[in-house]
Amino acid sequence: MSTSYRELNPTEYYTLHPRPVYLIVVVKPDGGFNVMTIAWLTPVSSDPPKIALSISKDSLTHKILSENGEFTVNILGEEHVDIAYRAGSISGFKVDKWSMIGFKPVESKFITAPGIDGCYGFLECKISNMIDVGECTLFIADILSIHVRSDLVEKGFWNLRKARILLHCRSRIFTIPGRIIYATTRR
Repeated sequence: MSTSYRELNPTEYYTLHPRPVYLIVVVKPDGGFNVMTIAWLTPVSSDPPKIALSISKDSLTHKILSENGEFTVNILGEEHVDIAYRAGSISGFKVDKWSMIGFKPVESKFITAPGIDGCYGFLECKISNMIDVGECTLFIADILSIHVRSDLVEKGFWNLRKARILLHCRSRIFTIPGRIIYATTRR
């Protein structure tokens, strides 16, 4: 007997979720910081290390990135669920999200945008290419530096018993990894 499938509308892209959710920090023209929640972010190259992120053309973060091209990607854990939701539910054009939520900056090594204190880690990035993709722009960025909490990493990778990486499902629904599983097949 074969598996039964039903067809969904192509706009139901949430079937690709859950996905890790991050906070992007950019420096506003006045020197303040803007924060945006993002799940549409993925590695696209390891040599050189690059990521791609899809951002709505209507957002303040899009406007700032298009102008100065520097940002940090802040990695979140389960304790950041309310922060992720709040930062993703309000427009930076209307509210100073950085001040409203009460973030504290962590100085970056190569760029002016800071990391966020208390996050699991952050990447310093600089835009290298922009591609128009409908209502969004796909920003391709070089990873300049990576900073992680030393208590959550072992041998260059997350200790998954300690680091409860936050995943976004849809709207206010988030999840975290529940258990570690290993493939049983050998190469």
